[in-house]
Amino acid sequence: MKVVSFKIEEDLLELLEEYSKKRNTTKSEIIRRALRNYIMRDSRSPFETKRIKIIA
Repeated sequence: MKVVSFKIEEDLLELLEEYSKKRNTTKSEIIRRALRNYIMRDSRSPFETKRIKIIA
């Protein structure tokens, strides 16, 4: 797995930390799931990559 760095607002980070503790999972896993869901729901732009094929 690769490492990605990004900036996040403090209030959003607090929500993420609280959510991860309540769900007993990592912040990284929550972000991965959220990003995957975001991309899969974007039906306006189907695309194909080396690993996954998204057709809307």
